[in-house]
Amino acid sequence: MTSRESVPRSPWRALVESAFFASSVRKTTMAELYTLARQQPEVVVTSEPMYKPEQYGIPGDATVLVSNDGGIFGRTARARRLARTFSRADKDKYQSLLAEATYKLNKRPGLWLEGIIGLHPDFMIRAHLLSPETDAKNMLDWGINFLPFMPPWSDLYEKSRILDEPDILVLADPDWTHSEFKDGLVIIDQDQNCIAILGLRYFGERKKGTLTMAWTMGVRHNMVACHGGIKKIGSNPPIAVFGLSGSGKSSITNSHDHEGTLTPEEKVTVVHDDAFLIDLDNNLSMALEPSLFDKTDAVEFNDPQIRYFHSAQNLAVTRVSDGTMRLVGMDIRNDNGRCLKSRDMFNHADSCEKPSIVIWLQKDTSLPPICKVTSPAMAVGMGASLSTMRAKGVENVDPKELEKLVIEPFANPFRIHPLVEDCRQFLKLFKSGCDCYVMNTHAFGMPDHLTDIPKKLSLSIVTQLVRGNIEWREWRAFHGLQIPRNGNELLAADYEKKYRASTNDPRYLRFLRDRMQDRITFLSNQRDLENDMENIFIDPLVAARTVLDRILEPL
Repeated sequence: MTSRESVPRSPWRALVESAFFASSVRKTTMAELYTLARQQPEVVVTSEPMYKPEQYGIPGDATVLVSNDGGIFGRTARARRLARTFSRADKDKYQSLLAEATYKLNKRPGLWLEGIIGLHPDFMIRAHLLSPETDAKNMLDWGINFLPFMPPWSDLYEKSRILDEPDILVLADPDWTHSEFKDGLVIIDQDQNCIAILGLRYFGERKKGTLTMAWTMGVRHNMVACHGGIKKIGSNPPIAVFGLSGSGKSSITNSHDHEGTLTPEEKVTVVHDDAFLIDLDNNLSMALEPSLFDKTDAVEFNDPQIRYFHSAQNLAVTRVSDGTMRLVGMDIRNDNGRCLKSRDMFNHADSCEKPSIVIWLQKDTSLPPICKVTSPAMAVGMGASLSTMRAKGVENVDPKELEKLVIEPFANPFRIHPLVEDCRQFLKLFKSGCDCYVMNTHAFGMPDHLTDIPKKLSLSIVTQLVRGNIEWREWRAFHGLQIPRNGNELLAADYEKKYRASTNDPRYLRFLRDRMQDRITFLSNQRDLENDMENIFIDPLVAARTVLDRILEPL
């Protein structure tokens, strides 16, 4: 589709790409999309000024638009299908479905928006979004979340490193329906960088679907795909945190003072709180998006940060006494209210060197607030078995599932390449001198007796990690992990009392062993059933369980 583009080499890409060239499709601009989005019947035009609209070619008096998606406010993972996993029969079935979907889409006026994924000239990928004209708001948000193909970004792209990759193609039709796929359908061809998102209104499907293509591409070029946040504190090397929504990933990444535990000299520079790549060949970490797609559950009425908003989704609006239309956050209307906002609200950069500290954020109550991992293979095993609970409303799942502990490798539910490829990339990172820690940000203890872990404690832990002040001792109950020796002095006066990982309480030790076994079982199933794991990443956990078994024998 550009001079860097190759001829389609799969039926999936051929079907998607051909749809862009139908007579019903025209190329669009951000200015046109803003005008069309204002006219969408379901969109609310607020009185909140849009932050710096002129950079997108949008009129300076533009205001924040709110789109509300009906009854679904999160991602629908069960709609996803990977072309690389299809049988012959599946391939025929889904190609027919996609052909019908593109036919019906092309019978209506369609819009084609060009964009750029990646903010550093070492990784900038041209991307294309095709949607019906009636979906202008989602297209507008896609252009804001990434970069529209326009100066100055298009000028930088033309000078960027050329990768042997086809452009990313995204086809999205929220009005598609099919009796067999009541939750929608997402077809992904990872090798040819194309995705079709059918029957799904939520903007996050377009954002994460596009990122999925970019992450996969990065792994093919010896990079580490990261669903996490990365920042620098003072002159220290970068620190990266990995976690699902609700784990504290954004709170830790975007905090400028760690609730008063940082000094003014320890200036924070945020690269991104959601998506980046680590280029292992060039000691480079690169953001993929210029904006933040953040929850609004903590955004109060007339909150000062609203001035940085570009757009919003699934958010309440009210008319106040002066007649203006104002945003209402705090998830009053529904779970998982969202906004697109500028990183200008804090000090930021588009890239930095690779991190020297990686933290796996987990909601595993068997673990204390912070542990240090002692070996690269164990670091990968703990990341590949990252245990957490899903944030309320972020994903379109049965409410009962929200109460269950789940394992989400590296906190990245959007991975479409084999898991073992991520494991190998992270192993390279840890072997290069990067330290690994496991941070429990939820609560500690047995299910019937939990001690909360406050956000301020988590932030103070990160502060002390960066300063290198925590002294470590072996954790006898979990071979391969260490726990703080000076927690009372450094973190909280009652740290040891509240978060003591006892080696004398058989009930707690059995609970810890069960959670260890959950990790081992998950990784073993990936190896035995999916052929997608290696023993090197399971063995450290098995060794830890064996040590714990010996401790439990006489108890």
